[in-house]
Amino acid sequence: MRSRYKPASVVLAVLAALLMAAPVAAADPWQTFKQSGTSAFAFDQACTENPNRTVTCEGESIDVFEGTTRQSGQPTTSGERVCYSQFTDTFNPRTGEGESSGVFGCALDAGTLTIDNLTSITLAPTVIELTAIDCDSTGCTESPGGTITVQGTWTGVGPTTSQKGRFTFDDGTCIQVSADRATSRQATFDGSIAATQAMMSMGTFTFRTSCAF
Repeated sequence: MRSRYKPASVVLAVLAALLMAAPVAAADPWQTFKQSGTSAFAFDQACTENPNRTVTCEGESIDVFEGTTRQSGQPTTSGERVCYSQFTDTFNPRTGEGESSGVFGCALDAGTLTIDNLTSITLAPTVIELTAIDCDSTGCTESPGGTITVQGTWTGVGPTTSQKGRFTFDDGTCIQVSADRATSRQATFDGSIAATQAMMSMGTFTFRTSCAF
């Protein structure tokens, strides 16, 4: 299992997949997650090669969003979302097989975000309830993961850029399609994690998935 935490749209795709994990009653084989608004993420990741030629990657991320969210089988919602994740992936780079563990959780409408367009975004201390996830080749298990308090400030650096992209992934069982149309800006992050990459964006992100089971 390769590390899944990469900048911008891939980070959002992982978040969407986790938020869509609960089953929903829908005739459409495609499950869709769409958000429109202002978001920011900060993350850190480090990978090391082990003596047995596997690779272990560890990291954590904070993702915030304010706007409108639409999800298959659920009513449209507007408000804030603050999410935190921490992970450890150990995988064989030749086969991609491996194990993953970590924690993930979101706080909804905590009223802790202050957004100044793409100039700055401030997250006041926010308590998030976590779910622990352990995955191997046979599947994943979940259990209570405690709580964490996160906070921080994103400050924009450099120019803003407009982007439009689409990415499709097909592993033979599931097809995942992500698309984004946004204005983004690189940022610094001062807060609960020592982020090596951070970004703010305003726009629309869509994630769709369909699995043959």
